[in-house]
Amino acid sequence: MTGKVFGVERVPVVKDQALPAYDPRPIQGIGVTYATTTMGADHTAGYAITANILKVGGHVDPLKPEGQIELSRDLQIATAAIDSTGMCLFIAFAILDQPETFQALLDMLGAFYGTTMTGNDVVALGKKVLSAERDFNARAGFTKQHDRLPRFFSTEPVAPHNQTFTVKDEDLDKVFNW
Repeated sequence: MTGKVFGVERVPVVKDQALPAYDPRPIQGIGVTYATTTMGADHTAGYAITANILKVGGHVDPLKPEGQIELSRDLQIATAAIDSTGMCLFIAFAILDQPETFQALLDMLGAFYGTTMTGNDVVALGKKVLSAERDFNARAGFTKQHDRLPRFFSTEPVAPHNQTFTVKDEDLDKVFNW
């Protein structure tokens, strides 16, 4: 907001929320998350660092745009579902690499609600939450133009890889296509 008031264009914000933690140029997946999360730049909404850097739950090359949309989408869905249960997001690390831990979560949630839950139920929950949040944002006036990183991330390389953010806007528009 301060940047807008003073006419500064090179401000690292999405939906008026400052980018936390990571530069999105050398970590393309977190850039997708920053651009598209419903609350503005938030690394915890789809923590692509897991696969981009830590190689938890697989590996997606952080310097390339390929696979970043799917990575961010899947992590945003899972995060929305986990957040809805009241569980700490940090359980995701164990869930991503240990199928028995994911099953334990399903069993615990099922026991709490008196039902049997599947992985598909968790995905449906995450999608429902994100759809409701995106509906709220649309009613508040947000458009696909708000699901963008500031332009300088696409034009100014950052060392040591001399990398810019290379995920295309039309691909960012596909994050929530389900």
